[in-house]
Amino acid sequence: MKVEKDVDAVFAKRGAMETFLEAKRSGQVRHVGFSAHTEAAALAALERYDFDSVLFPLNFACWHKHNFGPRVAEAAHRKGATLLALKAMAREKWPEGAPDRERYKPCWYKPLVGADEIALALRFTWSVPVVAAVSAGHPDLFRKALDAAADPSPREADEAAALRSLAQSLNPIFDPPAD
Repeated sequence: MKVEKDVDAVFAKRGAMETFLEAKRSGQVRHVGFSAHTEAAALAALERYDFDSVLFPLNFACWHKHNFGPRVAEAAHRKGATLLALKAMAREKWPEGAPDRERYKPCWYKPLVGADEIALALRFTWSVPVVAAVSAGHPDLFRKALDAAADPSPREADEAAALRSLAQSLNPIFDPPAD
């Protein structure tokens, strides 16, 4: 969602937001939320309306290497919007010729595949805090996410340092926010 193309259009006269708000006023819906994949779009939407929820990529590599996500998380919490996470199990952009790309074809990014890394990445995302984190789109990874969810204990200091270090070695799926 880009600000000019999407957010402005949604909030324009006779835009989708008018329909959503009418549905809420009439009782057809109780909550209005949005999803975005750029900080600029998410922040612009949050400035224009007190949404009930925000679905946004909250990933350790993007957060630590590119500072992608903290501003949206803070704005959502300040506005009282429930925060839902996407891409928590993303490792990085697919490297050219990656041999495991065919195995994880449903994922447009290279996912974390080790149970320990998945658990650590999910615990990072849960610490943001979020109310839910959507799993990567692969059955094996979904099962590993369920296993990780069985122990949602907070990250230890050494784990946080390990995640920050790992993030610096990766090519995160989202680029730094444009300011």
